[in-house]
Amino acid sequence: MNYELLCSKVIAITRLTGNFIRKEAMAFDSKAIEYKGLNDLVSYVDKNAEKLLVKNLTKLMPDAGFITEEETVNTKGKTYTWIIDPLDGTTNFIHGIPTYSISIALYEEDKPVIGVVYEINRGEMFFTFKGGAAYLNNKEIRVSESTNLSQCLLATGFHIINLINKHNTFIFLQI
Repeated sequence: MNYELLCSKVIAITRLTGNFIRKEAMAFDSKAIEYKGLNDLVSYVDKNAEKLLVKNLTKLMPDAGFITEEETVNTKGKTYTWIIDPLDGTTNFIHGIPTYSISIALYEEDKPVIGVVYEINRGEMFFTFKGGAAYLNNKEIRVSESTNLSQCLLATGFHIINLINKHNTFIFLQI
């Protein structure tokens, strides 16, 4: 399989879906929010973006399965499985905070072979594929070579749903 070519097609599908999300953000009505659980929000934008991704990724690989955030479809593929979060940062989207993305991975059996994350409002397309480097907008990126933590930037986020168990959330920060 040519993972680089397949990744370029996934990027095109991701951009198309990003355009849909960007358009919906301009006219989004907060009355369209649904609750899957405590602090677990979803909207028609999440669901429709997911359907769009599934439809187009199925055209690329008809036999691949899906694990999807909004569970519009969940089918295990025999060899390949797409893992999709169609609107990663729904809480930000709903509240008009322009920091959210589309996250897609392709697994071959139990190993990732493609990863694409599109930060819609900044136009930042992060991607990698088996045998390739990691890229941001077609420019190769790398982790810092610094070995001194005080000279590094450490960014973190907290999963709002699991914040109930604060001990497990904050134990990591005590390094």
